[in-house]
Amino acid sequence: MCPPPKDGNEALDRLLAGNRRFADGVENEVWRDTARRVELAEGQNPFAVILGCADSRVPPEVIFDQGLGELFVVRVAGNTIAAPQVVGSIEFAVEEFGSVLVMVLGHERCGGVDGALTVVGEGGELPGAIADVTAPIEPVVRRVQAEEPGLTGPELLDACVRENARAVAAELLERSETIAKLANAGGLEVLAAEYRLESGEVVLL
Repeated sequence: MCPPPKDGNEALDRLLAGNRRFADGVENEVWRDTARRVELAEGQNPFAVILGCADSRVPPEVIFDQGLGELFVVRVAGNTIAAPQVVGSIEFAVEEFGSVLVMVLGHERCGGVDGALTVVGEGGELPGAIADVTAPIEPVVRRVQAEEPGLTGPELLDACVRENARAVAAELLERSETIAKLANAGGLEVLAAEYRLESGEVVLL
């Protein structure tokens, strides 16, 4: 069992090393055995928080090749923080467990972002509470379209995915005094990244 990372940079290095293993298909002895499960029954100490999309193709523990208790994962379609419970969950992790890194992880071909593109581009309405999923992403879509009017199709979608992840990371620092205080003091890194579905790679934004 590796000791916990000392800071956000070390935590990021560990995540990216695990992602390289995953993308390369390299077997690794991750800590998911019975002994680790019993050990964690007494408490947890996740070194990083991943705010990711609910998409079934993007499970953080798998794509970063991490074991039980290593990551505190919050997942919601479109990886947004419109719901206060999402911000509160992240605050809880950095306060209670001392997690030193928060990563907002978007991914290629995100359905939430694509839905926001549909609403903005076609002026339609999505059924039920699905509209609540796309609502916080729609301003991002409008900004990208205004700044890069030549983009269409998959290129526009991917640009919106990247901008959405960056915007959510910035919004976290604006909305949460707890997260901003820790980040300003150097005890916490907050950043955005994108997961590539076919290659399995995570790219920092």
